[in-house]
Amino acid sequence: MSGLKDKTMRAIKWSSLSFLTTVLLTPLFAAVLARLLTKEEFGLFAIGLSLYAVGQYIADFGIGQALVQKSDLTEEDIRAGFTSSVMLGLLATVLAWLLAPVAGKFFNNPDVTPFMRTYACVYVIASLATVSTSLLRRALRFKPLMVAEVGSYVIGQGVFGLGAAYLGFGAYSLIISAAVQGVIQLSVSYFYGRHPFRFTFRGDSYRALYAFGGRASLISFLEFLSVNLDTLMIGRFYGTATLGLYNRGYNTIYAPLMGMARSLTRVLAPSFSVVQHDQGKLRSAYLSGLMALSVLLFSLAACAFVSAHEIVLVLLGDSFVGVVPIVQILALFIPFPVLSNLSAVLAEASARLNTKIAVQSVYLVVLAAAYWTAYRLGWGIVGFAGVLVVAGALRSFAYAFVARHIIGGGGQHIVRAYGVGLSCGLAVAAALFVVVYPLRQTGLSAFVLFGIEGLVGGALVLAVLLFGPPNELQQQARRLSRQFLSRTERWWRAIHPTEGT
Repeated sequence: MSGLKDKTMRAIKWSSLSFLTTVLLTPLFAAVLARLLTKEEFGLFAIGLSLYAVGQYIADFGIGQALVQKSDLTEEDIRAGFTSSVMLGLLATVLAWLLAPVAGKFFNNPDVTPFMRTYACVYVIASLATVSTSLLRRALRFKPLMVAEVGSYVIGQGVFGLGAAYLGFGAYSLIISAAVQGVIQLSVSYFYGRHPFRFTFRGDSYRALYAFGGRASLISFLEFLSVNLDTLMIGRFYGTATLGLYNRGYNTIYAPLMGMARSLTRVLAPSFSVVQHDQGKLRSAYLSGLMALSVLLFSLAACAFVSAHEIVLVLLGDSFVGVVPIVQILALFIPFPVLSNLSAVLAEASARLNTKIAVQSVYLVVLAAAYWTAYRLGWGIVGFAGVLVVAGALRSFAYAFVARHIIGGGGQHIVRAYGVGLSCGLAVAAALFVVVYPLRQTGLSAFVLFGIEGLVGGALVLAVLLFGPPNELQQQARRLSRQFLSRTERWWRAIHPTEGT
């Protein structure tokens, strides 16, 4: 168990490093893109990205998750996974080309058709990397995965994506970015997670993978519909310009959030799978992770809520000031998807996929009915954001109930984790508001206020982690702080050897 814990903590370290790097770069790239692309172009990209995700679920079909979860993995399993990924990637590309005109008519926008067809070319690149990335995840070798992820993001988005936008490629610049990122991730992941590029067509090789992968893919598709339902409905009923406005506000909050959720899934799924038959260890791992994430996420949500006005002005510009209420509402959404994901990963690792299907199906139906009600009542895109927060909280609590059943108790600990996280968030919000509100009255520029909010908010979150309720992140933060102070002291002594003698 200690060896698994060490591997998991190393994985979390590299995954956190990737997440933090992305969080730091995403606002910078978003700020530049917001000044290079129009609302209509962002709306077109949001539609294309949602439709592209549909093909991704077809191309993957849960194969990657099945390779990670399977207890005994053979070379034949790997070859079957590779064969499936390539064939399904080609199938997804063909379907996207054939169905693109239908999508254009659905959104009443002829530009959707060529955009969707161009985007579909990335499917095959992504499918080629499925097996190698899954093998690295299975072995908890996250260093090469994070190097590939960060490197591809910096080069693909920062160089090619922004460069293409500057040269006038519009929404297509984001496709160029995705293609470059896919090639880089494929190259790096295969270099470190090599496997035979050989096909197999033996039926027995596919049964075990598809038995798990098919249900995992269905869950992923239900999650996709849940995540993108607002995009599809807003694009249909309000048009691409309004969708572009909503999309910018949504991604300002949601992009870093989903980076954390993906990192969490990649790290914890293989770790939970290893101890899935030891309920005591599974309970301990889940509850410690829940407390740590609850404290961190509610604190981050508080900072985002208080700083929403400056976040929009600095990252998106004056033309997007109308999304400030959306960003404030969605800031309240921050804790729930990741906490839901922690419980969902637990269910997946213990092979309780039917439970996940049931939760996601109910959530999707409730969300669709609520969105339709918001549209019919004329609540606009602010109403859509509010619906998402309430529904997200309900789903998080439902998954917590599922987790309690899987780990065999711990209901009080789960409730306490949510309560402690909420209390920390309220404390951080109050402290940050006391600092920020008087400064806003002085007429300081949004850029200066944004910098102050970042420093004060970061200090508050760090203080909560270091001196707040005991949790796994606190132990790691204190250990890293001690290492930093020790190295600083050694460096100081090295450059001032005569002091203290």
